Amino acid sequence: MTEKEAYNHGYNGTIKMEELLAQFPAQPHNYEEPPQLDAWRSGAQDRRYDEQDDFSDSINEDAVRADMMTDGEADADALASAGYGTDEDYGF
Repeated sequence: MTEKEAYNHGYNGTIKMEELLAQFPAQPHNYEEPPQLDAWRSGAQDRRYDEQDDFSDSINEDAVRADMMTDGEADADALASAGYGTDEDYGF
């Protein structure tokens, strides 16, 4: 198994660590882990981080909100986010 395959298995959760370890013969004199184990761990860790990520959901919510606005509301929202509030804020 290549490092890329191990990473993809770790990311997609298609193979367990025990199954991956079973692919390598036991070598008591060699204390280094095969590089595929690090790749598997990295893929599994990336998957956990992606599951915790709320950023993509907030982008989608903003896009849905923007689609329901009229042009006037969208312009007002853009001006408000640029620091231009209502006339009452500036005494006009």
